[in-house]
Parts: sequence; C-alpha cells; structure tokens
Amino acid sequence: METRKLGRYLALAIAAMALIYGWFALVGITDLGNFNHGIRNVLIGVVLVFLSECLTGRSLLHPSWRPGLLIFYFWLGAFSYIGARSGGTWGIRVEVLNDDVLTLIPVLVLTFLLEYIGSLKRLLRPVLSLFNFLLIGYFSLGAFVYITYYKIFDAGFTHDAMISVLLTNFNETKEFLLSHLGAAALVGVLGLFILYMILTAVLIYKGNREDKGNSIHSLKMIGIGILVIAALVPLARGIPRTFPSWSYRVAHKYIMGSKAAMKKHDENLKDFHFVGETPKMLNGSVIVVIGESAAEDHMKAFNPSYPAETTPWLSKEEANPDFFLFDKTYTSFPLTEKALAYYLTNINQYNGRNRNESISLTDVANQIGYPTYFISNQSPAPGNIALELTTSVSKKVYFTRRPGSDDGKVLDELKKIPDGEKAFIVIHLEGSHDRYKDRVPPDFTGIQVDGHSEKVNDYDSSILYTDDVLKRIYDYGKDHLNMQAMVYASDHGEDMEYFHGDGKFTWEMARIPLFVYLSDSYQKEYPETAKELALHKDDIFTNDLMYDLVCGILRAPNTGYDAKYDPTSPEFSFTKDQATTRYGEIRIVDDPQLR
Repeated sequence: METRKLGRYLALAIAAMALIYGWFALVGITDLGNFNHGIRNVLIGVVLVFLSECLTGRSLLHPSWRPGLLIFYFWLGAFSYIGARSGGTWGIRVEVLNDDVLTLIPVLVLTFLLEYIGSLKRLLRPVLSLFNFLLIGYFSLGAFVYITYYKIFDAGFTHDAMISVLLTNFNETKEFLLSHLGAAALVGVLGLFILYMILTAVLIYKGNREDKGNSIHSLKMIGIGILVIAALVPLARGIPRTFPSWSYRVAHKYIMGSKAAMKKHDENLKDFHFVGETPKMLNGSVIVVIGESAAEDHMKAFNPSYPAETTPWLSKEEANPDFFLFDKTYTSFPLTEKALAYYLTNINQYNGRNRNESISLTDVANQIGYPTYFISNQSPAPGNIALELTTSVSKKVYFTRRPGSDDGKVLDELKKIPDGEKAFIVIHLEGSHDRYKDRVPPDFTGIQVDGHSEKVNDYDSSILYTDDVLKRIYDYGKDHLNMQAMVYASDHGEDMEYFHGDGKFTWEMARIPLFVYLSDSYQKEYPETAKELALHKDDIFTNDLMYDLVCGILRAPNTGYDAKYDPTSPEFSFTKDQATTRYGEIRIVDDPQLR
C-alpha cells in the first residue's frame, strides 16, 4: 500500500478521535491528559480505525463508515454535554465517560466492518444490515431518552430515576410525559427519532451497496475476523456498563433487594414496641449525618497534633458546651455496606442479632410520629440492606442532582423540608470517598502541607470541605428547622496507602469521628441526657451502637434498644475490653494509639 495512502488513513483516524475529544474540551470535560482514561482511549480509537482502513482499503470518508460515525458522535456528544452540564460548576472528569468511549469505539469499527462484508457478500447483506440497524437503534434510543430526560429535569438520568421508571406503570409514564413535555413536544420527539432511524437505514443501505470491484482474500478475511472479535469483546463488556443497561441493572437489583428486605422487615415491625408509653416528639428536628471515609487521624478537632487545620468549624465548636466530641470512636467494619448495616439498625457486634431482625432508626422515628427524610449525595447502593430499609421507610427520599459530586448540594434538598417542621432527617454524604480531589469543588481553597503527598493534601482538603458542609447543615438546621439535635459519624476511616475495605486492615481505617450537638432548649428539658454525654464522650464507642445513641437522644427506649450501649443513659456500661471492629475479629484495646 502506498505510503501516501497510509498517511491519509492515519491522519483521518487521528482527526476522528481529535474531533470528539476536542468537543469534550469545549463542553468542559476535564483531565483529558489522563493516560488511562484520555490518551489511552484516543490511541485505542486511532489504532482500531487505522487498521480497519488499511485492511479494507476504505478511508473514513467512505459511505460504509457513516452509520457508525453517526451514532459515535451523537452518543458521545450528547452524553458528554449533559454530563458536564449536570456536574454544575464542577463539570466532570473524562474518566466518567470511560465506559461510553470504550463501547462506542467498537460500535464504530464493528458497524463499518459489517458494512464492508455486506457489500461483498450479497447473501449476508440483509442479516448484517439488520444487525447494524438494531445495534445503532439501541444506542440511539438510549441517547434520545437521555436527552429528553435532560430537557425535562436539567440533569442526567440517574440510577434513582431508573428506580422510579421501573416502579411506574404505563399510564403513569404516559401522564408524566404529557404533563412535562406536552402532546405536541412528545409527538415531535417521536417523529424526530423516526426520522433519525430512517436516516440510519439510508446510511446503512448506501454503506453496504454491492462492491464488485473488491474482494476478500483469505489473509484479509483473517485480519478482518480478528478486528471483528476485537470490537465484539469490548462491546459485549461495554453494553451492560452503559446507559440504559447499567442503570437498569443497578435499579433492578436495588428494587429486588428492597422487596426481600422489606418483606422480613414488616414482620419485625409487628413485634416492635416502645418500652413504656410512646415517646413524645421533640420540639424540633433531629439530623443524623453519615460521613464517608472520614479518618479521625486527619481531623484537627479530634487529633490536635495534626499539622493541618482540617476542621476549623468543628475545632471552634469543641469549646461549645452544646457539642460533645467523642475522640475514641471506631467503625464496626471498614467497608461501607457492612458498616451501615449496623450503623443504621438495631444490629451490632455484641447483641447476637442477625440482619433478618433489623429495625432501622427511621422506623423508630416513624413510630414516634416524625415526618422522616433521607437525603443522599451517593447513588443508590444495591445490596446495602440498611440503606434500602432506611430509604424504603422514609416518608420522603431526595438524591442530589448528580450523586457523588458536591456534598454542598444536600443543602438544596434540605431546603425542601418545610421550615419549622419537627422532622427526623438522615443525610448521607459522599465525604472523602476516593478520588479525594473529586470531592472538593474547583474554587474551594484546599490544604497544602509541605512534605505531604498530593494524595494526602487532596484527602485533607476533602475533610476540610466536609467540615464546611457540616457547618452549613448545622446553621440551616438551627435557623430553619429548630434543630434539637445533630449527630455526625463516619461509616469508616481511610488509610492513605490501603484506602479501606475487607482486605488488609489498618487502624487508620477504623478510627472515625463522632460528635453530638444538643440545643440549649433540649438540654434545659433533658439535662440528664447532656450530663451523661459529657460523662461518656471520652469512652470507647463503635458506630454500630448509633441506634442506641440516637434512640437515647429521641428518648425512645424500645425492643431493639439496649441502654448499656447508649452513652446518653446512666446505664451505659460499654467498656474498651468489649469493643471490637471487623465484626468482632479485632479488639479495640489492641490499637497502639488508644489513649
């Protein structure tokens, strides 16, 4: 093959990838220079397109490339634009589009190769044309749905949106679309999709018209076969990981888990009752904030010797008699799902109950009579039974517009609660989940400590931002919800080398922050609660005892509660010799830094 022709093929392949990545830059996708998710993917695209051109002798300008190019640019253009806009002031990093890019490149190459084979093999042409039409139609329909959703809600289609779709019947869906789009716009969208698919069919027809001047010899056929396999394998992996398949899988698993958990839970609730009379509601709201991956070791308020001031608000409030900081708190397990299974329910490492006996904190609040809310900046977590129970029994559930981005967005959801309402509110933060730098807005002034690695500084900056978010939650709760109590504890800590998980264990993964705020009016009405908290804030505590602690604050002893695990009770008798982590595998007294 002529060098000039090879150069043209290569230039066109580079231009094709440069065009889409140039669009990424234009709409605000960041970190394009990242090798794993940016440069590597560009190289993969260039190589696969270039080899396809070389083997077939058809440049990217040939009609057989056009069906694939249409969906390639349409999908990636739409999803990148909507993703960047839904990310607010943050935008999104290129790695968010990794699965989309690694799926659409094979779609581009595969549809072209099938067009090429169809143009040479008349008997195969109808089958290959139909395959291409259905493949492109599948992705096109997904893109149209995603764009339509964005036009309605000004946000990307999230997993919780898919949960709503799966729980909605046909009539409700029709009424929803007519209400938000109107009949004319709905007809217009359907008409546009039909025209788009007609265009796709025309491009497929023109792309695989018979080519009598070309043939496939055995060696070329082997090369094309290898390329087809090279496209099919990542495509088979990618389809389940892109919209709508991935959202469907997450939502379906979440719904099935919720149904199974709720079936058993309803039986448990029949046996639930309060000890004595039903408690009266407090004079205002109670807020429980679940932190994520917050390590006490990196928090100045809990570790005064730490070289960076990562908690300026909480450090100041430490001297406030309304705040009770527990500096010897540990997770029950350094993994979110396992920690929250105990954190939010009456199950702990010490009482011998199993998950089939779960009663959640929100259940208790419901039984008292509080309007209950669950606000999350994390995506729905299939398999996390405790979260599923909490969301299922909450009267209102709010997810931020783009879960995983700015924790400050939980304030937008908090403001949906009527002013002055006596509510029980659980807020789930994204906190300091890796990647740490993604947890901090670009315009937020982070922490830079000489001698600390970039990773440590990024992590400390996420802790600093969490402190700011907690302050805003506290201020809003006091000013608008007559907040009587606020409790914050992390699910687990974080190790700067091993992160967290159920593999290698380090104490940095286990040590976590916990603080309780009680309003002046609460303390005047229940002075003994504040007195006991002050007495026990220096004692060992594990976050699987949160149920008992919060029930104590609500003054709601019940069949799932045990006073000996409640630091608001004079019967609190939990000792360091009892305390464990990793579901009883490791004793807290073995922590070398235990004071």
